[in-house]
Amino acid sequence: MATKAETSSRHLGAARELLDELEQNQNGDPQTKATAAIAHSILVLAEQVAVARVLMVSDAVSTGTNGETTPQA
Repeated sequence: MATKAETSSRHLGAARELLDELEQNQNGDPQTKATAAIAHSILVLAEQVAVARVLMVSDAVSTGTNGETTPQA
């Protein structure tokens, strides 16, 4: 079974591919350009949130149950 992070990465990757395809086939339509720009900004934000979640989990794992930081190798 895929983890939540793997599923999120797969969805972000699929969204990126669809957006790239949309940007290549927009044919100068202003509405399509505006939609692609908004979709791109949302995708970038989603990727940043995914990175932040990974960092938060990493910090939580490196902190012991008593709140003390464990030494990093």
